[in-house]
Amino acid sequence: MNDPNWFYSAIAQSAAVIVGLIGALVTSRVMMMASERSRIENRINEINAEIKELERQNAPLLEYINEVNRKDEEEDRKEDEESVNNFLRAKKPKLDLENLPTADEMLKELLKENRIRILDEKFISIFKEKYTSVIKEIRLEKEEEIPSKHISELAGLLAGIQLPDLPTIPAPFANLHKHDRYNENQKIIEENNKEISYKNAKIQELQHQVSQIILPEHFRSIIFSLIYFTIVGVILPLGLLPITPEQHLVWKPVVLFLFITGLVVVFLYIFTEIGYITKKPNNARIPEKIPRGENGKR
Repeated sequence: MNDPNWFYSAIAQSAAVIVGLIGALVTSRVMMMASERSRIENRINEINAEIKELERQNAPLLEYINEVNRKDEEEDRKEDEESVNNFLRAKKPKLDLENLPTADEMLKELLKENRIRILDEKFISIFKEKYTSVIKEIRLEKEEEIPSKHISELAGLLAGIQLPDLPTIPAPFANLHKHDRYNENQKIIEENNKEISYKNAKIQELQHQVSQIILPEHFRSIIFSLIYFTIVGVILPLGLLPITPEQHLVWKPVVLFLFITGLVVVFLYIFTEIGYITKKPNNARIPEKIPRGENGKR
């Protein structure tokens, strides 16, 4: 009892070893989780880069398809406009200012006699404008009192104009382009879009995995436990090294009690961690199977 330093020194060394071991386990676990998170995030970045590459490949193909569709639409609208012009020229001599049909009635008649490729609001607006112009022309002709003979001859000429019959093509297929390059581009874009959809789904799955990489709820407890055990098991005994034998009789049971409580707290954490690990596989979410590989194959 003449030299109580051995007691406090032994307590401090024992506590330091325990704190070091537990601290190493905690640190390794944190680093492992950080490494796993970093690995998944890197994979997400790689997939995002792959998606951008697919979108870059699609850009010129889409530009070509849009250009072809634009030209096809221009040609179809020109043909539709020509059909309207021919229809109104043929109907002009038969129109009676006293009993004019409405624009909608004329449009229905046009659709019965001609195949319109692009029937939209723009076409209907153009048709109504042209029909209004024809009515104005008829009224001007009446006002100028054009000789009926000339009018009859002009009407005969207009009525005699006949358009060649257009091939009957179903409306949904009127704008299909037959060029091999067009069809090939569409096929490539379709495959790329499927691959992009798959990769987006893969990113969502990886993001879900990242969200699952979290420290357990009791993780803070072990940190506070280690801090407490370090204070009562290492710092306090080291602070009592220059103690007298009389003071040692007072502090010895206190230090021993605090050391034991620190050990209890640490072992409680160990048992809690063991229970958490054993329950984790039972509560773990089973990931859904992905029907295709990353290369796009099933």
